[in-house]
Amino acid sequence: MVPTDPVPVAVVLIVAVPAAFVVAYGASELRLASHLLRSRPDSVLETTEGGPVELRGEARPVRGTVEAPFSGADCLACVYEVEEYRSSGKSSSWQTIDSGEEYVPFLVDDGSASVLVEPPGADFRLSRDGRVEVEGGTRPPERIARYIDSDDDIDSQDTSIDLRVFELKTGNDRRFAEYRLDPGSEVHVLGIARHDTTVATRSGQVNAAVGVGEAILDPNRWVRLRHRFVGYPFLISDRNERRLGLKAALVGTASVLAGVGVVAAVLVFLRL
Repeated sequence: MVPTDPVPVAVVLIVAVPAAFVVAYGASELRLASHLLRSRPDSVLETTEGGPVELRGEARPVRGTVEAPFSGADCLACVYEVEEYRSSGKSSSWQTIDSGEEYVPFLVDDGSASVLVEPPGADFRLSRDGRVEVEGGTRPPERIARYIDSDDDIDSQDTSIDLRVFELKTGNDRRFAEYRLDPGSEVHVLGIARHDTTVATRSGQVNAAVGVGEAILDPNRWVRLRHRFVGYPFLISDRNERRLGLKAALVGTASVLAGVGVVAAVLVFLRL
């Protein structure tokens, strides 16, 4: 029966819209899990034909590297995250207060040839290469201190109160983590290949590039949104494929069940 009372209808809509996004996200994770667990890598030589590809090989620099913000390591891609330990009432937890990613184009060499990978728009799922914990009220390592000084969104937690008898540290604890793709690392890439005669710069490199699907750049936001949830994924990872696939399957299943369950619970509550 369709409800005539506008209040239940509004409640259903308020719950259904975010639940639909949760279900769509879960479905995209399940699709990714299927790619990771069932498919086999393509040869780099096949990328010149264009279309969806799955590659596995060695990551190599092609136009230099980027410097990881906390360690200073030279890498091809880096995802970083800053967490702060905060208290609210009786509960305390780590909360992300800043994050970002840096990258440069790089090559994937599978032994038969190499192909250019263009990272913009990629879903990076990299192993954590380091995490620095800094206690509140203490000065962080020099590189992290410079990072804090250069970021207007992060204030210093190197604070204290002088009580004469002793100095009371007042800042919050923080964690600074890096997830890097280093030169020479084994990398797994899912993406859309395109034939391009302008990108090859060295012997053994094919005339192709791998990146995000063109639909993600479409001016129509609904086309972009649809591609994000049902289009071929663009993934760059250095993790164990089986573990990554199983985790995606677990997250996807939980998300779908949660989204459907919430809507079902609301409908039951409203006795529709």
